[in-house]
Amino acid sequence: MAGWASNNKYSLYGGMRAAAQIISYEIPAAIAIMTVIIPVGSLSMVDIVNAQQGGIHKWFIFRDPFTFLAFFIYFIASLAEVNRTPFDIPEAESELVAGFHTEYSGMRFAFFFLAEYANMLLVTCVATTLFLGGWTPILPGAPILPGPIMFFLKAFVIIFLQMWLRWSVPRLRVDQLMYLSWKVLLPISFVLLLGVGWLAVR
Repeated sequence: MAGWASNNKYSLYGGMRAAAQIISYEIPAAIAIMTVIIPVGSLSMVDIVNAQQGGIHKWFIFRDPFTFLAFFIYFIASLAEVNRTPFDIPEAESELVAGFHTEYSGMRFAFFFLAEYANMLLVTCVATTLFLGGWTPILPGAPILPGPIMFFLKAFVIIFLQMWLRWSVPRLRVDQLMYLSWKVLLPISFVLLLGVGWLAVR
């Protein structure tokens, strides 16, 4: 919408690329989330965290190889969802000036980046809840920190990884970005979903 409202063909092109990217990577991310929902049997975040009580070996990231790989698929797809490097195609300063927010400055520009960092926090909180035990302690007998502190410590570790990647990895081309989503992550996520379903009924 921001690219369309700019009345600028380059901003519109950046907005279209952003929409294509978000739609493409939502699918493998949703399937990766399903790999946790199937063994828990509930969509409740509280039930998902309670299913991971008992220490780090009970967390879904370490529970079985299917959910272990699903965490990394979710992490990669979440990078694309929040436009972090190497998936910051919608901005692409060298190609599109600044993508969909070319015509924006001041507070309007600040709101775009505030939304990006708010989205980073959101996807890391979801990853912490689904795969890293939420607010549960790492070891059952360890000194217990308050739940919110434990939760946000885990989320901030994932945010650190997202920022670390931004400083380390070059940007993908558009065709590489779409290839990764549709021909790599999507088939792998379906295989992981079948594997989790097989474990659940075994």
